[in-house]
Amino acid sequence: MSDLELLFLVLVLIYGLECAGWVRRGSVVFLSWLGRQWRVAHPGALLGNQRGGFIFAPPLPPLGTLLAGHQFPLSFSPETVLAYVATSVNPGWRPVQTEKLFRFADIRGIEVSGKRVRVNGEVLLTAPSPSFAEHLAQHLRQLSTLAPAKREGAIDEIFRGLLDTKAIEKRWQEFQKVAAGLPLLANFLFGYLFLLAPILIWNLGLRRCWLGLTIGLIASTLTTALLFRRAHKTLYPAAEEDRFSHFLILLLSPATTILARVVLSRPLLETSHPLATAKVFCPDQQFREFARKVLLEIRHPGLRVSPRRERSA
Repeated sequence: MSDLELLFLVLVLIYGLECAGWVRRGSVVFLSWLGRQWRVAHPGALLGNQRGGFIFAPPLPPLGTLLAGHQFPLSFSPETVLAYVATSVNPGWRPVQTEKLFRFADIRGIEVSGKRVRVNGEVLLTAPSPSFAEHLAQHLRQLSTLAPAKREGAIDEIFRGLLDTKAIEKRWQEFQKVAAGLPLLANFLFGYLFLLAPILIWNLGLRRCWLGLTIGLIASTLTTALLFRRAHKTLYPAAEEDRFSHFLILLLSPATTILARVVLSRPLLETSHPLATAKVFCPDQQFREFARKVLLEIRHPGLRVSPRRERSA
């Protein structure tokens, strides 16, 4: 095997690794290759452990879309918050939970550090993503400022929002509008890296075409990264750190740039319950099967209802 063939093999391996995304227990992924049929995917045991598993994004053109949803990891009452839920949206292992309990009256500060949500300096939970951690912290801040008499209604509103299918449809339409150019650029870059470049190098030699290939590669990755950044700013205006890190990675790694649409879409609906997302995107039969499992889990949870002896828990 020549050095050039080895280089392309390494590129293929890197791209394969980029297609593999780690999904934590308590999360569900929705995949579509052609954008017409969606399927539900759970973190499995074959390529995972008790904390999560790998799920692969569609690796071949037209590359497809990936959405992630997370179960709500907190239990509320008008007086307390408990970092524990007895149910799980996944089969098999349960997500790791801290079982921390706080009275709203005793909460002095709520902070987010990456994926961790801290209350009074203690780690309440570790969320699946930094944006979801901030989303949970916002709910906690809101509830902690309310009087107990008003908290019950606010809690009801939170859970209604989790199941709002109209909001999901509106969010999806917005995504399709702002990310309209990404599929074309991503598929072009896939063909450029894995088809056009090898053919030109094979027929003309690397010396004769390396400069043109490099200029074309830089132009493609830069255009895709800029479009990604603009769409990300529209969809996630507060996620400045994530936007900068993703933009930098897209500029430096063409293998990641091909999956720009997947990177952009993954957190799109993470604040909605996976059941609501399944209702909007999945075929009726698949949704009903998923809903059946969720309902059975609610009626017969795999864990005890409360992990603590305190009456408030």
